[in-house]
Amino acid sequence: GDELPATYDLFTKVLGFYLAEQVLDENGTRVAQFLSLSTKAHDVAFIHHPEKGRLHHVSFHLETWEDVLRAADLISMTDTSIDIGPTRHGLTHGKTIYFFDPSGNRNEVFAGRLHKVNYSWHL
Repeated sequence: GDELPATYDLFTKVLGFYLAEQVLDENGTRVAQFLSLSTKAHDVAFIHHPEKGRLHHVSFHLETWEDVLRAADLISMTDTSIDIGPTRHGLTHGKTIYFFDPSGNRNEVFAGRLHKVNYSWHL
Protein backbone atom coordinates (compact mmCIF):
# COMPACT_ATOMS: atom_id res chain seq x y z
CA GLY A 1 0.00 0.00 0.00
CA ASP A 2 0.88 3.64 0.17
CA GLU A 3 1.52 3.96 3.93
CA LEU A 4 4.67 1.95 4.63
CA PRO A 5 5.82 4.05 7.63
CA ALA A 6 2.44 3.75 9.40
CA THR A 7 2.25 0.04 8.58
CA TYR A 8 5.77 -0.40 9.92
CA ASP A 9 4.84 1.38 13.16
CA LEU A 10 1.72 -0.74 13.65
CA PHE A 11 3.47 -4.04 13.00
CA THR A 12 6.59 -3.24 15.06
CA LYS A 13 5.31 -1.09 17.93
CA VAL A 14 1.92 -2.75 18.44
CA LEU A 15 2.25 -6.30 17.09
CA GLY A 16 5.89 -6.97 18.01
CA PHE A 17 7.35 -7.63 14.56
CA TYR A 18 10.94 -6.64 13.76
CA LEU A 19 12.39 -5.37 10.50
CA ALA A 20 14.27 -8.26 8.89
CA GLU A 21 15.05 -6.63 5.53
CA GLN A 22 14.26 -3.45 3.67
CA VAL A 23 14.77 -1.94 0.24
CA LEU A 24 15.56 1.78 0.06
CA ASP A 25 15.26 3.96 -3.03
CA GLU A 26 17.93 6.44 -4.16
CA ASN A 27 16.62 9.00 -1.63
CA GLY A 28 16.81 6.57 1.29
CA THR A 29 13.03 6.12 1.39
CA ARG A 30 11.88 2.62 2.29
CA VAL A 31 10.01 1.08 -0.66
CA ALA A 32 9.87 -2.48 0.68
CA GLN A 33 9.85 -3.87 4.20
CA PHE A 34 10.10 -7.50 5.26
CA LEU A 35 8.91 -8.05 8.84
CA SER A 36 9.15 -11.09 11.08
CA LEU A 37 7.96 -12.40 14.44
CA SER A 38 10.25 -15.39 14.34
CA THR A 39 13.62 -16.55 13.08
CA LYS A 40 12.20 -16.87 9.56
CA ALA A 41 13.57 -14.54 6.90
CA HIS A 42 10.21 -12.78 7.09
CA ASP A 43 6.60 -13.47 7.98
CA VAL A 44 5.06 -10.63 6.00
CA ALA A 45 6.29 -8.27 3.28
CA PHE A 46 4.98 -4.84 2.38
CA ILE A 47 5.98 -3.22 -0.91
CA HIS A 48 5.13 0.41 -1.65
CA HIS A 49 2.21 0.71 -4.06
CA PRO A 50 0.06 3.77 -4.75
CA GLU A 51 -3.09 1.71 -4.20
CA LYS A 52 -4.26 0.70 -0.71
CA GLY A 53 -5.02 -2.91 0.18
CA ARG A 54 -2.15 -4.43 -1.77
CA LEU A 55 -0.49 -6.99 0.54
CA HIS A 56 2.58 -8.29 -1.27
CA HIS A 57 2.70 -11.87 0.09
CA VAL A 58 2.55 -14.16 3.09
CA SER A 59 5.36 -16.67 3.59
CA PHE A 60 5.36 -20.17 5.05
CA HIS A 61 8.57 -21.88 6.16
CA LEU A 62 9.33 -25.45 5.13
CA GLU A 63 12.26 -27.43 6.51
CA THR A 64 14.14 -28.50 3.38
CA TRP A 65 14.57 -27.92 -0.36
CA GLU A 66 12.90 -31.30 -0.85
CA ASP A 67 9.83 -29.97 1.00
CA VAL A 68 9.75 -26.96 -1.34
CA LEU A 69 9.94 -29.29 -4.36
CA ARG A 70 7.17 -31.46 -2.87
CA ALA A 71 5.04 -28.33 -2.44
CA ALA A 72 5.69 -27.48 -6.10
CA ASP A 73 4.58 -30.96 -7.07
CA LEU A 74 1.39 -30.72 -5.00
CA ILE A 75 0.64 -27.21 -6.29
CA SER A 76 1.12 -28.39 -9.88
CA MET A 77 -1.63 -31.00 -9.35
CA THR A 78 -4.19 -28.22 -8.81
CA ASP A 79 -5.31 -25.18 -10.76
CA THR A 80 -3.10 -23.03 -8.53
CA SER A 81 -1.02 -20.51 -10.44
CA ILE A 82 2.72 -20.62 -9.67
CA ASP A 83 4.18 -17.13 -9.91
CA ILE A 84 7.90 -17.84 -9.44
CA GLY A 85 9.92 -20.98 -8.83
CA PRO A 86 11.00 -23.30 -7.62
CA THR A 87 14.11 -21.13 -7.45
CA ARG A 88 16.61 -19.50 -5.11
CA HIS A 89 15.28 -16.30 -3.53
CA GLY A 90 17.15 -13.16 -4.54
CA LEU A 91 17.07 -11.43 -1.15
CA THR A 92 17.58 -14.29 1.30
CA HIS A 93 19.09 -16.92 -1.02
CA GLY A 94 16.57 -19.37 0.41
CA LYS A 95 14.76 -21.84 -1.83
CA THR A 96 11.29 -20.66 -2.73
CA ILE A 97 8.05 -20.86 -4.68
CA TYR A 98 5.59 -17.99 -5.00
CA PHE A 99 2.02 -18.88 -5.91
CA PHE A 100 -1.45 -17.37 -5.93
CA ASP A 101 -4.17 -18.95 -3.82
CA PRO A 102 -7.71 -19.28 -5.23
CA SER A 103 -8.64 -15.86 -3.79
CA GLY A 104 -5.78 -14.23 -5.68
CA ASN A 105 -3.49 -13.68 -2.67
CA ARG A 106 0.23 -14.16 -3.28
CA ASN A 107 1.87 -16.74 -1.03
CA GLU A 108 5.37 -18.16 -0.64
CA VAL A 109 6.76 -21.42 0.68
CA PHE A 110 10.47 -21.40 1.36
CA ALA A 111 13.33 -23.21 3.04
CA GLY A 112 16.49 -21.48 4.10
CA ARG A 113 17.87 -18.84 6.41
CA LEU A 114 16.39 -19.08 9.88
CA HIS A 115 18.29 -16.55 11.91
CA LYS A 116 17.57 -13.00 12.90
CA VAL A 117 19.53 -10.67 10.63
CA ASN A 118 18.65 -7.16 9.49
CA TYR A 119 19.52 -6.20 5.91
CA SER A 120 19.10 -2.95 4.00
CA TRP A 121 19.20 -2.98 0.22
CA HIS A 122 19.65 0.24 -1.73
CA LEU A 123 18.21 0.63 -5.23
